[in-house]
Amino acid sequence: MIMTVWLRTTLLTLGLSATSLAIAQESSADWRWFEVEVLVFKQAPNNDAEAFPWHPPRQFDARHDPISGYYAPNFFALLNDLPLCPSSEEALTIRPVFCAQANEVDPFGHPWYQPSRILSGFEQAPAQVVDGSGGDMMTSSGPYLMPAETHVFDDFREQLMRRNVGSPLLHVAYRTPVFTRSEGYTVRLFGGRNFGQEFLPSGYEQPPFALIESAAVDEEQQPQLFEELEALLSRVNQQEIQISYRDHGTPNPPPLIPERARSQRAEPVWELDGTLHIYLVGNYLHIDSDLELRSPQQVQFNQRELAAQVEQALQVDRSTSRFLRSYRLDQLRRVISHETHYFDHPKLGLVVQIRRTDLSARR
Repeated sequence: MIMTVWLRTTLLTLGLSATSLAIAQESSADWRWFEVEVLVFKQAPNNDAEAFPWHPPRQFDARHDPISGYYAPNFFALLNDLPLCPSSEEALTIRPVFCAQANEVDPFGHPWYQPSRILSGFEQAPAQVVDGSGGDMMTSSGPYLMPAETHVFDDFREQLMRRNVGSPLLHVAYRTPVFTRSEGYTVRLFGGRNFGQEFLPSGYEQPPFALIESAAVDEEQQPQLFEELEALLSRVNQQEIQISYRDHGTPNPPPLIPERARSQRAEPVWELDGTLHIYLVGNYLHIDSDLELRSPQQVQFNQRELAAQVEQALQVDRSTSRFLRSYRLDQLRRVISHETHYFDHPKLGLVVQIRRTDLSARR
C-alpha cells in the first residue's frame, strides 16, 4: 500500500514537472525568432510566347495574416471602452459624442471584427511598402510587422521602377518564430489591385446585380435555323472555328450563378495573394513560397461536348469572356541567413532575406 502511494505520488510529480516544462517551452521567449524581409514585384511585360496553364485563383488559409490586421485594425478594445448608445425610448439628457451599439460589444453576437469585409471596399491595397509598428519577441504570440526603416531592399525596389523592370506589389519586413515544417507556420502575403468588384474568387466574372431588367428581345429579329447553319458553315470553311472533342486547356464555362443583391459585399480578390512558409530542418532554414499573380484576360471557354461547341460558336457573346487568370510561383529552397535570395518567374519576382535576431540561436 505504501509502495502504491509512493509510486502514484512520484508519477504525479513527474507528470506535473513534464507539464510545467512543456508549458515553459511553449512560451515565446523559448522560440527561435528570425526577421524576414520580402519584396514581391510584377515583372514588366515581355514578348516571350511562353505558354502557361489556365489556373483559377485559389483561396489561401494561412496560419497568420498580419497584413490584414495592419490594413484593417481591430478596434474592438476601443468599442468596449465606449459607453453604450442610449435606446430611442430613453429620455436623452446628454447624448455621448461616441458610443457603441449593444450588438457591437456583445461577446456572444456575430463577430464585429471581420477584416475581409473591411478590405472588400478597397480598390487596391493601401500601401506597397508596409511600415509596421514592431513588437516584443519575448511576449508576442505570433509574427509582427517591422518598421520600414529596417528594410534593406529600398534601393533594389527603386531600381525596379526606374529601369522599368517590374512593378512592386508588396514590400514588408516581419519578425516571426520559426519551427519545423510539420508545424505549418505559414504567413499570408497579399497586395496590388482588388479585383473583387469584377471577379468572383473562382476567377469568373461577377454576375449582374438583381432587379436590373434586361432589354426585351424581339423574337422576329432572331435568326432562323437555316441562317444559323449557314453562318456556322461559313465560319468553319473560313477556319474561324474548329469543332472537335479535343480539350483546349481553357477553363470550363462558368456555372449558373444567381444575380447578386446590391447590399452584398464582394469578397476581396487580390492581384497578389499567397503564403510564405519559413521552417527549420535541423539547423537549416527553408523557404517554401506559394504565391499567385492574378491578371484579367479574354478567354474562349473550353467545351468538350459537340453540341455545346456548336452553340458556343453561334453565340459569340457567350463564348468569349474575361477570366481572372492565375500565375503561380511555387518554389522550395534551402537558404542561409543574411543572404538575399531571389525566386524567379516570368510573371512574378520574389526577393527574400532572413536575418538572425537575439533569439535565433538553438536553445
